[in-house]
Amino acid sequence: MASPAKQPRTESETVVGYLHSVSPLKNSKKNVRYFNATLQSGREEYRRVVVFAVDKRPAFTQASVAKRAVKLTNVRKTVSYCDPAGFDVMFANTSGLEVMENLPFFWREPSNIARVRIADVLALGPRQQVGVVHAKILPDGAVSRVVPVAGVPRELKEVRICDRSGLTTLTLWEGQILSVEASRSYRLCNLVTRKVGDRTVLTSTRTTTVTEIADVGEPESLEPHDDSRETTTLRGCVSGVQISQKQRCRRCHANQDNFSKRSSTHQCQGCKMLQRASSFILSYSGTLLLSSEGEEHSVSFTNSSVYAYLAEHLGGSVSDAEAIEEHLIGAGETEVRVNGSGLILSVVHLADEVGVKREDAEGAPEASAGLSDASTDASQGPAGQTAAAENPQGLPEHNLSADDQLGLELLFAENA
Repeated sequence: MASPAKQPRTESETVVGYLHSVSPLKNSKKNVRYFNATLQSGREEYRRVVVFAVDKRPAFTQASVAKRAVKLTNVRKTVSYCDPAGFDVMFANTSGLEVMENLPFFWREPSNIARVRIADVLALGPRQQVGVVHAKILPDGAVSRVVPVAGVPRELKEVRICDRSGLTTLTLWEGQILSVEASRSYRLCNLVTRKVGDRTVLTSTRTTTVTEIADVGEPESLEPHDDSRETTTLRGCVSGVQISQKQRCRRCHANQDNFSKRSSTHQCQGCKMLQRASSFILSYSGTLLLSSEGEEHSVSFTNSSVYAYLAEHLGGSVSDAEAIEEHLIGAGETEVRVNGSGLILSVVHLADEVGVKREDAEGAPEASAGLSDASTDASQGPAGQTAAAENPQGLPEHNLSADDQLGLELLFAENA
């Protein structure tokens, strides 16, 4: 007879309640597929459920949407790291899900949907789910990187966020980068924590949503951050440019080399799933050569920096790579700000700046000519440009150190 340690583990517990927040399918570091859900096991009691029976996800989703009571049979209870006084539920392939008629309590939204302060986030450990944070994006301290994930280069951006209670860092992935602007406040839903040294920081996930809200304020004492120590400004003429655009799978993030705009469907080259062509995301990258005082500098465009350039200089209406290249090469003297990795943060055409200042100076004596003229000029000046930049979402959609690699594994697991 096998010793107790070697005997098959039995999943014999039964729990009942309502299901909430069924997640997309995920892959563990050992490449095991699973998904998460939240089980309301009492009037205000919520348990984390980890489901390895991925074929049961439609049933979990249906019960969650319909707000039906369920019984989970043959499950295992484990110690919860989120709530040491509670437990998590492990749902295996041998576990079952049954619909129930009545429970002694009613369906209720999970408590983690309540707003969490930054100070409370800082007290959490790694890999903790955070339902809602109201935070302000600070204008300094942002760090952009391009990292390889499953062989595909993906852009991430770390920004400093705060509310009146504290300050931390938020990592945004690709399309989410385009959803925020510095000095504005947002409601951020479905985040996860991780540890960087002794600091608790936040990262977005595949299900993260971003909604602009009123200003949430800042802590009484906010440590300033000098970006000039981490960025370089180059000035010269554009001597060469190459912009690449590819459709990317929203599901597995693989680039699509053979994408037909005329077809209504397309089979992803990565996950092999046939999808509607409209579900793929247009992604940019590129290289810019800048000549200055006999030297040539090569810097790189990220997806977000190309979109920012489109919004600032082309009204966000151009999506053709050749048109973007032509505009850059013919713009004259240009000022480019880059980070320590050579990634472009901003592009300013100095001829455009001089033209705007000259127009402002010439138009100043006519400012009293009439309200109609003033309002027309304002709609076409810098304020109009800002309005275009405020909605980049309307557009079509280094290697890591050893310390960063551990964090990336978590990020990829949540964003894959």
